[in-house]
Amino acid sequence: MTVPSQPLLPTELPDPGPPAVQPPRGFALLALLACVGAGAAQMSAALLTLPLKANQLDAGTAATTISLSTSIAGILTLIALPVVGTLSDRSRARMGRRRPFLLLAAIAFVAGGALLVAAPDLPTFVAAHLLITLGFVSATVTCIALVADQLPVDRRGPTAALIGIGTPLGALVGMAVAVPFGDDLVPLVGIPTAVAVVFPLLLAVAVRDVRPQSAPPAFDLRRFVSVFWVNPLKHPDFTWVFTSRMLVFSGVAALNIFLALYLMQHLQVEPARLSVAILLTVVVNAGVTLLAAPAVGKLSDRLGRRKPFIVAAALIFAAGLLLAARASTFAEYVVACGVVGLGQGVYFAVELVLATQVLPDPENPAKDLGILKIADNLPSTFVAALAPALLAIGGGGNYAALFVAGACAAVLGGLVISLVRGAR
Repeated sequence: MTVPSQPLLPTELPDPGPPAVQPPRGFALLALLACVGAGAAQMSAALLTLPLKANQLDAGTAATTISLSTSIAGILTLIALPVVGTLSDRSRARMGRRRPFLLLAAIAFVAGGALLVAAPDLPTFVAAHLLITLGFVSATVTCIALVADQLPVDRRGPTAALIGIGTPLGALVGMAVAVPFGDDLVPLVGIPTAVAVVFPLLLAVAVRDVRPQSAPPAFDLRRFVSVFWVNPLKHPDFTWVFTSRMLVFSGVAALNIFLALYLMQHLQVEPARLSVAILLTVVVNAGVTLLAAPAVGKLSDRLGRRKPFIVAAALIFAAGLLLAARASTFAEYVVACGVVGLGQGVYFAVELVLATQVLPDPENPAKDLGILKIADNLPSTFVAALAPALLAIGGGGNYAALFVAGACAAVLGGLVISLVRGAR
């Protein structure tokens, strides 16, 4: 894929890049299912099974256990995203450069799930969390890289849209299986783990993987360290995409991090009804996202434009956050979730495609796409740090201030994308 060095004129079509490897029939569906499986294992752990296990180990220190484990897993995520991508780009294995990392994801999910169920102490608990995190990173980075490998630019929209909604749908699957099983960890962990193993392996079997003919460069420590860095002066478009994504996902973090507390403290949802309430919000959010994303992806491909859709998505998302800030009943909050879902659907349909058009090294996309995924995860760290000050405005519990700040970040993220010059 050739990245244009100048802005495309209105009469120009986007460069479709070199011919892609012929993808297997049903590639988009297989990639979606792989991401759904990874999201089911990761999100069910984050939202339900890790807290349940921490409470079993020691109810008095469960919150501290979750905080410590989540912090360590977050550090692993930031490191693993570019490292897994780089190792995948460098792979010259007989089975291809992407298949080994789908296999790695399956192995990590099995090991992590087994350890989580059996964990007798904190170190084993943390190890289980890290393995599940590694499985999620490996699966998602590989699926994103396969889109760049298998499809030309002008055909990436629908598939990228499906991959983008994979994690929300995975969250829906992970939460849905919780309803019949109460707090029995074996099915709560085992069912999402099985999904997270089977679907990536199906993709690995079906995909016609690419094995570059050229030898990878010799290992060099400086080169290895550089996987965490893209020069913003040499690659300003990539930098603007990263910045835009980080700002938009700051709005996502503002809505998600304190969801359970918001429902209980602000909307007076009883703890006994909390899991059902969260499941309903996930159903509405993911459902609207799923309906919007494929249609918007096709329209974007037809028009050859991405940036206007990203700006529109950011504005819709901000509107949803403002509705959440004003919500006084659970029904009003569910409506806000639907608006947020629409914004997510539009955003997921086009943003990843635009990102693949401005990669610093389009022949080895996984490393840079891994760096880009850091922008999805980093906001949760600093939003969690800033949130107490916003919540304390006016005496405490000011979720409206938190959501308004998230809306402002989302709008700014949409505006920043207009600074990209290498894609329309």
